[in-house]
Amino acid sequence: MCLALGAAKGPDAVVAADAAQVLERAGIREEAESEALAYLRAPGPGDDPPTSLATRAAFLQTLTCLDRDHEVDRARLDRLAADTARTAEAVPVLNAVDALRAVGVRAQATRALRDAGALLGDADCERLDPLQRAALALLRGQVPERTRACLLPSLRDSDPQTRWMVRRALTSPAHPAEHGQAGPEASRQLPAPRGDIRADGLVDKSPAQLGTLTATYNAARALTAAAQQDRTPAWLEKSLRRLGRDPAIEPSDRILLAMACHRLALACGPQADKGAKEAARLEVPARLNTGNQRSWYGAMAARAEFGLGCPRTSVDLPEERAGTLSPRALRVVVVLADAGCAAQAERLTRGADLAARARKALEDGDLLTASDAVQAALASAQNIPQSLWDAIPRLLERYRDARHPDLYATSPGGAATADGTRAAYYLLA
Repeated sequence: MCLALGAAKGPDAVVAADAAQVLERAGIREEAESEALAYLRAPGPGDDPPTSLATRAAFLQTLTCLDRDHEVDRARLDRLAADTARTAEAVPVLNAVDALRAVGVRAQATRALRDAGALLGDADCERLDPLQRAALALLRGQVPERTRACLLPSLRDSDPQTRWMVRRALTSPAHPAEHGQAGPEASRQLPAPRGDIRADGLVDKSPAQLGTLTATYNAARALTAAAQQDRTPAWLEKSLRRLGRDPAIEPSDRILLAMACHRLALACGPQADKGAKEAARLEVPARLNTGNQRSWYGAMAARAEFGLGCPRTSVDLPEERAGTLSPRALRVVVVLADAGCAAQAERLTRGADLAARARKALEDGDLLTASDAVQAALASAQNIPQSLWDAIPRLLERYRDARHPDLYATSPGGAATADGTRAAYYLLA
């Protein structure tokens, strides 16, 4: 919210007032402020260093925007600055440098800039992701002509964050102006910014604009569910292979990259190979609880993808009433079954009519729950009436994206998403 209004408005005081007003009207201002302060004081223990750095930077920006940054003590800011100097990935480092500068603290991008000269001057544009290349150029304070040539095509990239970062680098006053012109003057020679805004105010996602590696993995699962992995779009293969060669990829992304490449049977390079090895070393918590469910699910999903077998882990769902399973519980059952824990999946679904649950979810507008209910039924050998199989294509019609009929939204009338498309194709498989 703060970034969006900041780009649209201008003076910080106006931005803060507007952002605060919007969050207040949405009923989440107090929650946003408390979450930001809590994370800055005690970062998530499960987050790797780049993720922690980027998250703390985002929360510091939030508090600055809402005029609450004075509540972050100097020791936390100094720690953030020290972590900035130790981090190699350019994008989270740039985020942290920007956030700290706004509160009057100078941060050095020491490790990120260690090989910046060689990377930015490399003639191989594919060696470095354009998002990282643009961030590295901004940190270094200059855009060499070789890097400028590499970045220009990315002004039309399908990812809005990449387009934004690239344009920021190319219009930065610090870059050597072409033909002696200053950055702002040179910016007028660039293509006009593009962005499609839906009526509900959200950025419209084209089929190519998947956003995150989680979404990319869901897209890969949709392709394989439809037996169309041999028709994987060239842009998707190219993107995965580029990430597989990128030494600056965030460590937390390597496993997801490996999972997507494995699902599509692609050889994506050394970073994907590292991710596959890291997945094999993941430890699944011995018992699932509310505090570790994110790490538990991530480790289980990775084990399922690479066929690593059912680990020793205990799952109880005490919050479930007899004969019912919440969306969270269904998700747990599905990943247990995928990972080879069939006995646990069957025990947890005993007494639940999953076919009826799936039909009701489809009729109520909840595609993800419907898909998980069917997968859970299949995993626990429950009977699924032929009448439901016959009805699924008709029930899914409401979820089709109007502009891209091969893609599906998670709720009727919405825009297509990768997880919605994956859920639909699992039902149709």
